[in-house]
Amino acid sequence: MDERPICRAEGFVGCGKMKKRRNEAAKSGEKMEIHAGTYKRGRKMKRKLLGTGALLLALPVYSVSNGLFQLAVCRDNSHSLLRREGLKKIWNDINGRVAERKRRREERRGKSGNGQPERGLAFADFTQELEAGKAWFEEQEKERITMTSHDGLKLVAYFLPAEVESNKILILMHGYRNKGMVWDFANLVKFYHEMGYHLLVPYQRAHGESEGKYICFGVKERYDLVQWTEYIAGRFGEKCHIFLSGISMGCTTVLMAAGLKLPEQVKGLIADCGFTSPWDIFAHVLVKDCHLPKFPFLYVADYICRAKAGFHFQECSAVDSMKWNRIPVLFIHGGKDDFVPAKMSRINYDACGAEKEIFIVDRAAHGTCNLVEPEAYRQKVTSFMERCLDKT
Repeated sequence: MDERPICRAEGFVGCGKMKKRRNEAAKSGEKMEIHAGTYKRGRKMKRKLLGTGALLLALPVYSVSNGLFQLAVCRDNSHSLLRREGLKKIWNDINGRVAERKRRREERRGKSGNGQPERGLAFADFTQELEAGKAWFEEQEKERITMTSHDGLKLVAYFLPAEVESNKILILMHGYRNKGMVWDFANLVKFYHEMGYHLLVPYQRAHGESEGKYICFGVKERYDLVQWTEYIAGRFGEKCHIFLSGISMGCTTVLMAAGLKLPEQVKGLIADCGFTSPWDIFAHVLVKDCHLPKFPFLYVADYICRAKAGFHFQECSAVDSMKWNRIPVLFIHGGKDDFVPAKMSRINYDACGAEKEIFIVDRAAHGTCNLVEPEAYRQKVTSFMERCLDKT
């Protein structure tokens, strides 16, 4: 009889402890819920701050990259951010400081007797010769030819027939934003014409009289050149001999076109100061002139170009085209070319699987080899063409 009250008492005590524990657990759970809620709010705030920071960082990167795209690729680049006077002044100041720093380094190394690094001879040093050659070409009676590109653009070329009956044709591809259709070849057009060649001189897309909003650095121009070559082969027949010559971007257009199917009448390529790929030349100029890293600016500009202009900077390269090319190539480059480094022609030369030759003009800047050493240049070109013709 005494055990039951004891059991009741023990049970009563046990229930109180359980109740107390439940209360403590409830309080602890509330604290944990409060802590979890604070943690979640902290994470959300962190994500918002990181998102805001990323957005604030992305906006200037996108603006600069879009400005680079507009400046380099768009035919009308007047709206580019980098064309604004304030930014142009900043770039000029930076370039001036970098040039001064480089001059001091060269002076300390004693590379130049007067402390100034020797520069290459540029177009500005040959204005008289260039103007005379351009005027001669404009005075000649030419045929204006139009063609529709594979993507629907109206392209224009001028055809200057040889003075004598001939089955030799030379297609001349000008460079990037050149000053007039034959400015790059102004010192050569009369020489080639007197050699008995018909001359076809196209305006590349987005240049001169040809349509196009975007300059594609050879990626799309290579297809245009194939069409011009097919037109000439069809006009002159199976027994004609065609040579393709390009300077600067025109050179890269020629080399890239060699990776496509060209008519059998194409006997040789003259590749003067071309770059390896759009990506490589943009990366070089971005660092040299804009003092900006490739990442993220070039990557974002490439994305913008793909979305707006329909091509990207690594879509095609002259190096890859040269691996498949079987047409003889004469590579030419200026030893003092700081716009398209001479090493790019050497890379193209090393990749070329066909008969090849390279000619470096030590004192020439970009595109001026035929002006700095005209006799040596013409002799190289003439002997190259003659060798190619002897094999037919």
